[in-house]
Amino acid sequence: MAALGSNTSPPPTPPPEMPASLAEWRFEYIPRFECIEAYRPGGYHPVHFDDIFHNRYKVITKLGYGQYSTVWLARDIRSSEFVALKIKTAEDSIEDREIAILNYLNTSEVSKLGSEYVVHLKDSFYHQGPNGNHLCLVFEFLSEDIYSVLEDYSQETTGSDNLTKFPKPVAKRILRDILIGLNYLHQNGVVHGDLHPGNLLSSVKRQSLDSLRLEDLEAGRQRSTVEVKRRDGKLDKWAPKYLAAPPFLMEIDQWPVFPIKISDLGAGVLTSELLTDKPPVMPVGLRSPELILNSPPLDTYIDIWSFGCLMFEMLVGRKLFLMMPPMPGSNIDNCNDEHLLKMHEILGPLPEDIHAKWPRSGKYFRLAAGSREHYNSMVDGPECILDPPPSMEAKVRGAVSEGDGGLSEEDVEVILPLLREILNYDPLKRPSASEILKNSFWDVDEDAAA
Repeated sequence: MAALGSNTSPPPTPPPEMPASLAEWRFEYIPRFECIEAYRPGGYHPVHFDDIFHNRYKVITKLGYGQYSTVWLARDIRSSEFVALKIKTAEDSIEDREIAILNYLNTSEVSKLGSEYVVHLKDSFYHQGPNGNHLCLVFEFLSEDIYSVLEDYSQETTGSDNLTKFPKPVAKRILRDILIGLNYLHQNGVVHGDLHPGNLLSSVKRQSLDSLRLEDLEAGRQRSTVEVKRRDGKLDKWAPKYLAAPPFLMEIDQWPVFPIKISDLGAGVLTSELLTDKPPVMPVGLRSPELILNSPPLDTYIDIWSFGCLMFEMLVGRKLFLMMPPMPGSNIDNCNDEHLLKMHEILGPLPEDIHAKWPRSGKYFRLAAGSREHYNSMVDGPECILDPPPSMEAKVRGAVSEGDGGLSEEDVEVILPLLREILNYDPLKRPSASEILKNSFWDVDEDAAA
């Protein structure tokens, strides 16, 4: 009887801090979903199919998740249209940047040119749950991010996920759309701060949206769920009964649907309010030198640098700087050192002002005869010089191919000078999005998708 009473008694409220080890987990581990342990005070809100928010938005199925939110396909009961419902963690709902910037953009009179290339906020409200008060944002319903579309297209055309880039006309159109969206944000004094492929979403064709049948979505969604189980067998009010995976929603299109829209302004900041004590967060491989070193100016220039890295990646099919994200508890200085060393090797020698702001520069470079000598490539290990990776120029020229949507020799002669301008170590010398758009390279190819 004692054991039965132990299982039926309510469990204690979990602490807001994530467990330090697997031994402290409340739940059985579930791979390939959001971390189940993040359902705790301050964390995710537990959502179930058919939940209704704000007396208006009925949850249909899962669209995705991030570190600070889950995103759901919902039906607006009033208008019957599909929307994307983003539910923030309770902790991230306090003094939220994203809602402040989205509301600012909705009311800004500076410029609306290019606004259709940035995701549109339709509604916002707060929802009280067992883990706290959650900010909920309602957006227009969009399709997958551009790299998920690429994976789908690769599977459809080759039967594998081996394709690493779109054909050149499509890649150019995507990049041009990103530039137009960036120009809109920057003209309105907004730094995105987290520009990466996961935040670049394909639009949805009207006929594809019209073909979504509520009955079909509801009938198939249970197949995408996994039951949540506590290790002690108790019921847990802070977590959902199941986790849901995003289902296949609509027909694979041959290309992404344009326009491509920039989403997720959660890391965004206003240029009038830039703070260096809390710099923008973005994937490590897309960070500019000044962002790595947390050195002003942290302005729209950091988005331009990220765009340059994306431009290289989408046209060449390889990342410019292949960086692994630092593991929790690891030394971020080692990650920063590795990144700056890759810049030195791939883009060319770092200028003196970067060395002056880089506290551990002396671990890898020494002054010799008035210049910097690179004497060590090892971030953690015995001193030695490793064979450097190919330069940016070599990588771009190596991507030249004819007849398969690749780059031509003529393209290379335009792309390399443009990339050199965009990836200037001096942020003040990088071109603006509007200046980049004036380059003839962005003239849309006739065979690009409409």
